Amino acid sequence: MKKIISSIFLLTLVFSVQATNTTLDTIFINSVEKLAKYAKKSNVLVKMKPGEYYINSIKTGALSIFKYGENNKKKGDFRIGSLIHFSGNNSQYFLTGVTLNIDGKLHKNYPKSEFSEFLVSGNNNYIEGLKGRDIGSHVPAHRVQMMRVMGDNNTIKNADLFVHGSTPHGYGHLLGKGRGALVPLHKHSVLLVEGKNTKFLGCKVVSHAFGHGIFMQGAINTLFKDCYVEGQMRPTNDMLAETSGLAYDVGFKSDYPPGKILPNEIKSLSEDGIRAYPSGGLSGRRTQGVTVINCTVKNMRSGFDLSANLPPTKIIGSTAIGCQEKGFSVGSDAVIENSKGDALYGPLITFVGNNIKNCKVELELTDLVSEYKVSRLAEINGSGHHITIRNYQNKKRSIESPIVFGESFWDDVHRYRNPDAPKGRYAGAKDIQLFNYTGMPVELNDLAVNCTVTNKEVTQKVVNAGIGGNTTKDLLKRIDKDVLAGNPGLVILMVGTNDMLNSKKMMDYNNYRANLNILIQKIKSAGSELVLMNPIPADSEYLFERHDKSLFTESPNEKLDKAGNIVASLAKENNVHFYDLNAKFKALNLPQHNQDLLIKNEKNSGKKDGVHPTALGYRFIAQNVYYFLNESELLKSNKSIICFGDSITRGGGKGENYPAYLNELIVQ
Repeated sequence: MKKIISSIFLLTLVFSVQATNTTLDTIFINSVEKLAKYAKKSNVLVKMKPGEYYINSIKTGALSIFKYGENNKKKGDFRIGSLIHFSGNNSQYFLTGVTLNIDGKLHKNYPKSEFSEFLVSGNNNYIEGLKGRDIGSHVPAHRVQMMRVMGDNNTIKNADLFVHGSTPHGYGHLLGKGRGALVPLHKHSVLLVEGKNTKFLGCKVVSHAFGHGIFMQGAINTLFKDCYVEGQMRPTNDMLAETSGLAYDVGFKSDYPPGKILPNEIKSLSEDGIRAYPSGGLSGRRTQGVTVINCTVKNMRSGFDLSANLPPTKIIGSTAIGCQEKGFSVGSDAVIENSKGDALYGPLITFVGNNIKNCKVELELTDLVSEYKVSRLAEINGSGHHITIRNYQNKKRSIESPIVFGESFWDDVHRYRNPDAPKGRYAGAKDIQLFNYTGMPVELNDLAVNCTVTNKEVTQKVVNAGIGGNTTKDLLKRIDKDVLAGNPGLVILMVGTNDMLNSKKMMDYNNYRANLNILIQKIKSAGSELVLMNPIPADSEYLFERHDKSLFTESPNEKLDKAGNIVASLAKENNVHFYDLNAKFKALNLPQHNQDLLIKNEKNSGKKDGVHPTALGYRFIAQNVYYFLNESELLKSNKSIICFGDSITRGGGKGENYPAYLNELIVQ
């Protein structure tokens, strides 16, 4: 599916470019000066002759002045220098085979303003094949990015960017990275994104400087697909062996705990691979909406740090390799799926604060280890997360490191800098489900509340094929795909609540019987064993609050009883199993309006429902079904089971449904 979506996206992109090409004449250029000239123009299609080009003069570009937005805390002019400024709109630039070599001495310019070697302030542009190289390790006068995208709706494809030159360099963040740093900072990042709807496709970013690979400030709806970011690592023993230099000059102190550079560690010399800051850009708006697909980050301080991004945040099919501080970090409501990383030098994943909520994470841990100690394999904080970590290719790490709840490196830093801060101000874990299939130990401290850990992967023998609102007619439409295609050994079929009670879908008894009989024949013909169950009783008082009572010539439970009789008679006629689930509820005199615990009501769940079971009700169903299957000798070790039906089968979220509970009973 992902490949299909990707193909559609790329075809759409190519088509849109080709369609535009039909209205534009191609302009062929062969110099940096002409590139700088046409970068300022709108509605042009430019193709540059492949080759090596050199930018040796600051006069190639210019200083640009923009105004901060009215909602930005910063006021007045924003001044930024550049070498190539793509300020036009609706243009396309094809630069494949072109290398732009930039004299590092040019970084000495613009000491009182921002400086971006390639600046994109225009909108709706397509830039393909931009390859930039810094020559020399000259320190910037202020701070530099190789590329900055300020405009909206731009697509950057197959860019290849290499940066060199910054201070400090060679110590990572140990001497500081912001206010309070022990030495002056002249950073050099590779790529800054501030615009809306920016796409980066197949881009490569390499940093040999202190700064980020890719970072976002005020960007909205940014896509990174098939991108690669790489930095460098250096052992702290090499730093401590220096007899001169920045670290030596400050007595090998550090801005990070414990306040000094420690031996036998290793640090990234750059900052984060793909990072989101809370806000920025001319507007000062919040950063929101990041999708990362099939990207790799290697040897950066952090791999994917999107913890400050407003949702939606998605990381799909991506890899973090040898990142020092953390491989992955996300904010509330984020999704990480089909992704992997190591804990070679630091945690696979970190939730940096206790205010991060409701993330869904599926990660694989590679078995790579190193000589450097990793004190935490993962740092779990926040609330409401559903986290699954399993071993990549079923290979277990040879060195144990714990998955910890209620701790993180970032919490350590805050407590070091604010020693009087109360415990739990920055860390803590609540209502988190961890499915730990790595074989690594788990540690929960006193800041972990109501967190559950599953250390053994449960064999999934029972499949939930229920869909809310379904009738027998709906089941006939999907039985081939959802049941028969799975070749189950046993099918448990329960349907009829919507056929009898849903005022928009009700059918007569004859049609119900005919549809149900066809379902039975299809399942039997496929060679599966079959258990038929009748629908459970309902609370009529609640039912009539959302369904028109005048449409009922019989009471709801009279209708359900007659449907149950049809189920029982068809089971007998077709020589299949019948289980009278309805009778189990009636034996307890259920439902009792606002009194019982098994069917949802306003008292037990805050919902005027009367039809669907509570979590306890689903466990009640699962236990009774399990006893029946066991007594009927239907539980064979190699038999898969599909539960087929409507919302009574589908159940609620977080595994609150009878098929999930039945699976637990079978595989325990």
